[in-house]
Amino acid sequence: MKFVHLVEEGPSRYILPQFETMEISVSINLHVQFMSPEAKNDKMFGLAKAVVHNGIAQVVRDTVGVDANVTVGYNNHSSYVTTRAFMTAYNNVGILESLFRAEQDGADVALIACGNDPALLMAREALDIPVVGITESAMLLACALGKRFAVIGIERDCADLVESNMEDYGLTDKAIKRDPVRTADLAESLIPWFENPEIVRNHVIPRFEEVARGAIEDGAEVIVTACAGLAVLTRLGYAKISGTDVPLIEGVLAGAHLAQTYGTLRKRYGITTSKQRTFKGLPRETVDYFLAPFRQSMAV
Repeated sequence: MKFVHLVEEGPSRYILPQFETMEISVSINLHVQFMSPEAKNDKMFGLAKAVVHNGIAQVVRDTVGVDANVTVGYNNHSSYVTTRAFMTAYNNVGILESLFRAEQDGADVALIACGNDPALLMAREALDIPVVGITESAMLLACALGKRFAVIGIERDCADLVESNMEDYGLTDKAIKRDPVRTADLAESLIPWFENPEIVRNHVIPRFEEVARGAIEDGAEVIVTACAGLAVLTRLGYAKISGTDVPLIEGVLAGAHLAQTYGTLRKRYGITTSKQRTFKGLPRETVDYFLAPFRQSMAV
């Protein structure tokens, strides 16, 4: 459909150029990438882990609604570790492999559902589609909602990595100065959280708020989460620290919104990750060449 807009100014009438109207609604393919194996291949937690994966994926689906087709991918060769250099390198290759498959299968955007944002910058270099991390997404949204934010995770081992990521993202100056990344010491199985909401209400939220209040006293105006398992907070509608005016930006919720935006920008306008300098990347055939030994070893 074409439209003509008439502009009247005194005795003159101007006809602006004709434009094709654009489709208002765009449906995208949004891929959610987990750091760990699929439940049936999970040697540590087994089939019980499915309740966690399904719960996180459902938060993404509920967030993006009918305008996105949500698929999930797993790292079936996971090291289960994202805080040690050697194990992280091994883990990241498995994540990239899954993301490559998702891109080949038609994904418009990928969301890495792990609080440490593993392989995020590598994926932006290697893939053509936009790639989003849940904690970076929450930090970015927090910047528009307050002058200073603080990040709260569940494991002490992750705090230094998240703070290092924050620096890589160029967001250190947007966080509070004293202990910008804090830990709620909830390093336990996430499975009961997704099975029993009362555990979240009576155990997880009180401990989380205890740490959040300390960060608020130190100047935080927004609180950001750094663990995909904390998507249980979104499931319960928890989005503000009790008794305060401080919003909580949960990472999976933030990542889903940002991924939907980036996926739509790519599909509708062709906008995607810049390849000018930082994420210039390598030709796909070069990447395939170097990944070949890994793929062969994983096939054994």
